Amino acid sequence: MKYAYLLGLLLVYIHSFSQFSITLKYKKPHCGGKHHSDTATYFLLANQKWILISPNNTIDTVFTDIQGKVKIPNKKGKYFLYQPWKYYKTSPSDFPVILYDKQCLQENWQIPDFTINVISNKKYKTSPLYYTPYCPDKHPCLRKDTVIPRIPHY
Repeated sequence: MKYAYLLGLLLVYIHSFSQFSITLKYKKPHCGGKHHSDTATYFLLANQKWILISPNNTIDTVFTDIQGKVKIPNKKGKYFLYQPWKYYKTSPSDFPVILYDKQCLQENWQIPDFTINVISNKKYKTSPLYYTPYCPDKHPCLRKDTVIPRIPHY
């Protein structure tokens, strides 16, 4: 029993070195015509769900923790992170898909939100460095004839 416990601890210890912990950040967009003074500041993408596609096309669901960190295997190759709406081929909001240009959506579904290139077991490169969320009335591919009701700000 004691040996099984030690073996379990050893496996967890070894597994922790076979991953990178990458911090995902975002930058606030300019929405509603107002200029926000904090648009140059980066914020953590905490508690977010992502779809991870590894170099061998293995698909996994990963989550960022409260510090915006996500764990990625340190095996060489390109890893792609997609928001769930892109992977599951839905709309980027709660609006129905019929309010969007279908061809434009299909093109956006193919574009990863983050690409992580693992160069070695100690080096990686993330592109882009940060994510910029969409403004509520400027979702990608929203048809031009779609009218979004504005919610008054008090």
